[in-house]
Amino acid sequence: MTDNPPSKKKSPKLDKKENNYIIDNPCCDEPLIKEQDGFFVCLNCGMVYDEQVLDSSPRRAFTQDEIAKRKSAEPVYSPIGPRTVIQGNTDAKGSLLSPRGKQKYHRLAKIHRSLTTSYERNLWIALPNLQRLKERLNLPDAVEEDALRIYTNAVKKKLTMGRSIDTLLAASIFAALRIHEIPRTIEEILDIAELPKKNVIKSYRLILLKILPEMGVKIKHFGAIRYIDKFIEELKLSMDTRNKAIELLKIAKENGMPTEGKDPKGLAAAAIYTASKLLGENRTQNEIAKLSHITEVTLRMRAKDLKQFGLDRMKKKDELRKVIPS
Repeated sequence: MTDNPPSKKKSPKLDKKENNYIIDNPCCDEPLIKEQDGFFVCLNCGMVYDEQVLDSSPRRAFTQDEIAKRKSAEPVYSPIGPRTVIQGNTDAKGSLLSPRGKQKYHRLAKIHRSLTTSYERNLWIALPNLQRLKERLNLPDAVEEDALRIYTNAVKKKLTMGRSIDTLLAASIFAALRIHEIPRTIEEILDIAELPKKNVIKSYRLILLKILPEMGVKIKHFGAIRYIDKFIEELKLSMDTRNKAIELLKIAKENGMPTEGKDPKGLAAAAIYTASKLLGENRTQNEIAKLSHITEVTLRMRAKDLKQFGLDRMKKKDELRKVIPS
């Protein structure tokens, strides 16, 4: 006795009116058959039907959804910059060019360079540098996109005249970080990009005045509490130290500690230093100052202000609580 051979599954047929695939023998009560990774799959029960057979004839796409769905490969060419580079003394097979050939291709390369605009040449240099900085700084994709948008607007405004590409690019990254409220210090960018702080700050101010207002974007100014969260994580301190540092800072501000014109990184570092000493999670002044990119003198001055306006008042409150229980 022989078993009957299994019946071959029929491929689903496309119902153009319903924009769905139909099958003669449905797999479930409400089949929803779609194309998934080259197969016809029912999204309701998970039944896998026949392999999808691709039509070799090209199909026209009219909407953005159709273009995205039917796209089979990434763009071959970069959206900016020259698409070919003619250089060298050899041909595609590696054979040396004759003197006449060298002269010919040197002339072609010169003509080719003259056909590209200054905008394309600028971005041709800037894009690889932006990608390098993104990888080394571990930036999110959204920050990279906004930094590129800011930089391209600066190039169109011809703000690169007399300024370094890397300097303006670093300033664009710092502005994008501020837009997305990511508390990264400008010193972190300067350490990676190896640029002078004075020039980057000038370019950043130029972006604030001439680029961001036209884009309709506003940056966020970080307070000391936002930097406390960042430094606590990097110093690997406990949440108790974090809460104590924030409490110290709030009490000091309520009691009139002057914060106008003070670097919020210095206030955050001083609060963390004082709170870590109180809770026995000691960190050296040098370690905290180096992490927050301030000097030890600034750290001691801000810690002195916190002691006067915050720590002493906190101790008085604790003493009153012991004398007058709640």
